[in-house]
Amino acid sequence: MAGTREVPASWKTGLQRMTPGVYAYIQAGGLNVSNAGLIVGDDEALVVDALYVRPMTQAFQEAIRKATRKPVRKIVCTHHHADHTLGLIWFDRDIPVIAHRYMRERMVETGLDLAHYRGVNPEYASELKRLRQRFPDVTYEEGMTLRLGKRVVELHHLGHAHSKGDTVVYLPEERVLFTGDICFHYVTPATFDAHVGGWIRIAEKILKTFPVETVVPGHGPPGDKRALEKTLGYLRLVRREARKRFKEGIPARRAAREIPLGIYAEWMKPDRVEQAVMKLYNEFKGRGEQGISLHDARGG
Repeated sequence: MAGTREVPASWKTGLQRMTPGVYAYIQAGGLNVSNAGLIVGDDEALVVDALYVRPMTQAFQEAIRKATRKPVRKIVCTHHHADHTLGLIWFDRDIPVIAHRYMRERMVETGLDLAHYRGVNPEYASELKRLRQRFPDVTYEEGMTLRLGKRVVELHHLGHAHSKGDTVVYLPEERVLFTGDICFHYVTPATFDAHVGGWIRIAEKILKTFPVETVVPGHGPPGDKRALEKTLGYLRLVRREARKRFKEGIPARRAAREIPLGIYAEWMKPDRVEQAVMKLYNEFKGRGEQGISLHDARGG
């Protein structure tokens, strides 16, 4: 199992400098509390993800204004889930939103169930009304390179991991990787929309082929490549234990209760193991692209 050090109870919220001109906006908290990023170039800045509800996005924007006077002229989205994309509507419409083609397709397919989000986040119920999704303006296929003056920003789509349209944002000179939700750090991965087998293969590929010194996860505090190794360790553990119980004919919900999570039991939202096992049972049956409904995704 990857990592045995004590799991922190919380972590600092706010803009944190990773290297000169490269920042992670980290949030501490519970369900649908995600991270974002800011990359400052010679004459302009780029934002990675837009967060969830208006107070979160506005706090992020205020932090951006304190960090740089250079205008935000591009937004990259790592995937379509609402905790990373609802905040797009509070950015200027003239700023183009860039994402993988499958991310846009998934936004159209899934729609926006605000009633569901009000149910799981009653503390934000007043913010989750009369909102519309903002869709990407620019889409790409396998990869895309952006240049902010001398700073190079690579976008990579490596396949279906946490979601079908995942993008990782890589800065090769700085060796900084914004993973989106391909990495969860001290927060149990949400797998309802995932392909767990694909996620494992993609995480392995990233660790093998990307020279990385700093990882900015979709949820949890920043770290080095060990943060992604821990996510990979969780996925391998749950797949291994779920496969044993699948072969024994044990129902998915019971199998989830039986799996010994070890150190991962201390991560936030450990009850998400149930959705992971349900998703894996679909994969074992040859239905890997079949997701788990938000209603059935215990743990959110």
